[in-house]
Amino acid sequence: MGIFHFNKILFTAFSTQENSILAIMQNKYSSILIAMLFCVSSYAQIGGSSVYSFLKVPIAPRVAGVAGNVVANTDGDVNFGFWNPALINEKMNGAMSLSLTPMKGGVFLGEAAYSQTFKKAGSFLVGMKYVNYGEIQNTNSQAQVLGTFRASDYALQFGYGYRLDSNFQVGASLKVINSSYETYNSWGVAMDFSGVYQIPKSNFAMALIFRNLGLQLTTFDGTREKIPVQVDLGLSTKFKHVPLRLNVLFENLQQMDLTYNDPNAVSTDPVTGEVTVDSPSALNKMLRHVSFGAELAPSKKFNMQIGYSFRRSFEMAIPTRRSSAGLTFGLGIKVSKFRINYANTNMNVAGRMNHFGITTWLDEFGSKK
Repeated sequence: MGIFHFNKILFTAFSTQENSILAIMQNKYSSILIAMLFCVSSYAQIGGSSVYSFLKVPIAPRVAGVAGNVVANTDGDVNFGFWNPALINEKMNGAMSLSLTPMKGGVFLGEAAYSQTFKKAGSFLVGMKYVNYGEIQNTNSQAQVLGTFRASDYALQFGYGYRLDSNFQVGASLKVINSSYETYNSWGVAMDFSGVYQIPKSNFAMALIFRNLGLQLTTFDGTREKIPVQVDLGLSTKFKHVPLRLNVLFENLQQMDLTYNDPNAVSTDPVTGEVTVDSPSALNKMLRHVSFGAELAPSKKFNMQIGYSFRRSFEMAIPTRRSSAGLTFGLGIKVSKFRINYANTNMNVAGRMNHFGITTWLDEFGSKK
């Protein structure tokens, strides 16, 4: 079985819960599939149809804390520029950040970014996203242990933002991608294109971004797979007399129907035995494109975030258990020359993810005139 099928197998297994998970436990790559469940589960049904799904996972705390609702946030955080290149501007000059998300089973996610502005050329950003799935047990179809292997994903990203005038800014980023699972290896390239329109007087901004337009250069086993293309529209507004920013994100506009065939969404008549499929309502389908985020910043040294993703809540919910899947929150505090951020995201009933990040500016260490 080719490793390039890991996403589809994983997400089918999650949908059918315990029986399907037990069925893939005998597969050689069962351990890596289960490990990947934690880091890509929030994008399960869409991520399962493409390669390099890790590109869509938010790692930076201030991004994850509002469920990814930062595509139109013009506050000047370098992590926002990593998420949307049109937000890369002079406010990020000399800013650098490091974000870490340790997980169960030795899975580790990391992200780093640095931005520099040149007066005539514009603003640039370089960064990297990294996922290490740890040491994984290698077994054959008879569940015999053959040893261990490692698996990881990398993406080196170069971004550029240019301000056209006080209202418009555009940006683009290039990603060089590598995924390595045991002896299987794949390289790819992808680009993001985005634009931001803002009204500074009213603290309103609107952003449109086309993510991951690219291709898989080398395949895992000869079968070329799709890159996870995504189109997002974000709105953001900051109140004048209240230190509160509200964000709304309309995501995955490239695909109108985000629902899928859920084997658990069925009901059986106790008398006739007739099986009925419970199809999602039109409102359910619409809400899968929507997520909300809010950030309260009573001072420049402290902020709090909360976010909610309807799609993540619908897809990760289990009828027999209560879950706060889709709900995220975070906070940040500035200590001396460093801004420290933390976020907690609930992907599914398997557990929550803890995001840690630190940001600073090189100017903070320079001599003051």
